[in-house]
Amino acid sequence: MTTTRLIGALVAGAAVLAPLATAAQDIRNVPVQNRPRPDYDPLGIRARAFLIYPEIETGVAYDDNIFSTSDNEDDDVIFTVRPAITARSQWSRHQLNLSAFGDFGFYADHNDSNYQDFGVGAGGRIDALRNSRTNIQTNFARLHEDSEEADAQGNEDVTQYYRMGINLSHRHEFTRVYVEPIARFLRLDYDNAGDVSNTDRDRNEYALGLRTGYALSPRIAPFFELTGSAREYDETPGLDRNSTGFDALIGTTIDFTGVIFGEVSAGYTRREYDDNDLENVDGLAGNAAVTWNVTPLTSVIFDGQAGIDETTITYEGDTATANNYAGLAINVFHELRRNIIVNVNGEYVRDDYEGTGRTDNTYRAGAGVTYLINRRFSLDATYDFSHRQSDDGDAEFDRNIFRIGLSAKL
Repeated sequence: MTTTRLIGALVAGAAVLAPLATAAQDIRNVPVQNRPRPDYDPLGIRARAFLIYPEIETGVAYDDNIFSTSDNEDDDVIFTVRPAITARSQWSRHQLNLSAFGDFGFYADHNDSNYQDFGVGAGGRIDALRNSRTNIQTNFARLHEDSEEADAQGNEDVTQYYRMGINLSHRHEFTRVYVEPIARFLRLDYDNAGDVSNTDRDRNEYALGLRTGYALSPRIAPFFELTGSAREYDETPGLDRNSTGFDALIGTTIDFTGVIFGEVSAGYTRREYDDNDLENVDGLAGNAAVTWNVTPLTSVIFDGQAGIDETTITYEGDTATANNYAGLAINVFHELRRNIIVNVNGEYVRDDYEGTGRTDNTYRAGAGVTYLINRRFSLDATYDFSHRQSDDGDAEFDRNIFRIGLSAKL
């Protein structure tokens, strides 16, 4: 069964079973893990027209295969510190959100794998007219690649990179019809990892698109979206990876009495490369983000994606043009008690490296529990398992990660 059919089957099944769920007022359009809990939610700090929410999370994890290798596995204990702060406007019109975060990891034995991630972001909405609004999102961050990433797998020196993004959209509604032009910019700048040079991965990505939709009913609003994009590399040693392409999607937003809600789309994507030695790539494009509140205490969330991504993978002397990927994830959240939330999840991802004979199938599963002690403190524990099957035997691995953490919020 293809990813598209599977997503469709899940959504259809949810629609049939929706009447069986108890559509209590407090679960409408909100999954279990995000619902207000007045006795446990932080109050924040009021500063004029903003509410500010500072928090810090500390944790310790055990990873039995930190480099995601097929043999000679190395394990380690990792200590993490994750401070964050958000500020949200409380205006009656318009909206502005500001955020900053840090994510620092320290390995007990493998210090070259230590990472120091951080970032800032700003986003907002301008309510120009009653039926017209503009959304702006900007962010800048320094991040690192996890060892499960195919382009980083097996490299003992962590790959740090900088990411800057700008997303701009404007939506205008004409009764039941709406139009929404979209513009996106993404800058990626990779540091070298030890002796491995990543200068050939630095690039800019540009996208312009238009979505138009029709509110068929209060529950269903089909849409069509067409996006053109360009990817330009700073340097093109060997192969010129600059490309242009487009995505054409047909989809719909759904809202069945606030019990099943979200968005599903599927279509076609194509990329054409400047270098004649790189084959043009096309395939399935799609997105799915659907929440099903099965009962007042249980939410099931489906997330799916398909498209074409950049890669520098080589296999048996062949250089991959791109990664034609598709994946589906399922998350189940259950409120065991008002202050205890449990979670189980599973994911499947297929990566097809066009131009080579390599295909990866990655399976992930996990579980976790969060215990809300009071407004300021909470405890959580998680377990995550990953398994990859690949035509490249060196890229296969099994990995188990156990983690416990303590969070403090104001």
